[in-house]
This record gives sequence, C-alpha cells and structure tokens, in this order.
Amino acid sequence: MQASPAFSCEYSFDELSIRLCDRWETGLLLYGRAELTSAGDDYEDEFYVSAIRLDGGARLARPNRSNTASSFEMELFRRIAAVIEDDRTHIGRHAAELFANELEQCRQIDHDEPRKLEQERILEPLM
Repeated sequence: MQASPAFSCEYSFDELSIRLCDRWETGLLLYGRAELTSAGDDYEDEFYVSAIRLDGGARLARPNRSNTASSFEMELFRRIAAVIEDDRTHIGRHAAELFANELEQCRQIDHDEPRKLEQERILEPLM
C-alpha cells in the first residue's frame, strides 16, 4: 500500500506570545506564518509545524540532526510550534480548526476530474 502524500497548509499568526520563565511573555509578540503538515496516516487529522517564517523574513526550520541553525533559532522554533500545536491555547485551537477545514476541502477535491473531463471531450463529438 502506497502512503498518501503529506498534506500541508499555511497558518498566519499574529501577536503570538511564548512561555518564558514559566509564564506567558506578552512583551514579546510574534507575527508570521507556519506551515502545518499532516502527521501521517497513523495520525489522521493531526498536524505538526514543519516550518515558520516570521514577518520580518526570518525562516525557522524544524530542528533535526542535519539542521545547522543556532540554538536560539531552534529554541524559538520549538516555543512557537509548541503554542501552535497545543489545542489548549487560543492560537492552537484556531490552527487546528484551519487545518481541519483545509484538509476536508482537499479531500473533497475530485482528483480524477482531469480524466473525466477528457472522457467527456472525447464523447461529445459522438453525440
């Protein structure tokens, strides 16, 4: 069985605050876009943040072994992603709702539409 390709969509956030020193830091508000990517076939309708682009242009990639980002950038990514992926936060609930809506719309698209249109085009002259 072939795995389905990962679905992703873009989520815009503004005035995102992160946790610092065990409290929500509202003196540091972040603005940007996050790429929400499906977590895989075993985690239907769940997502993770795969990339973040801040409004100033900085791009933060999900930390991994080959990622050479500074420890500050990796920690900033982790903290932003933690808020967006947490459905107990307002932003997390909003991101989850957007992801679910976008995924449902994608599922409703008829991926066989080009073939059907071609068949209709061929059959039209026969009528």
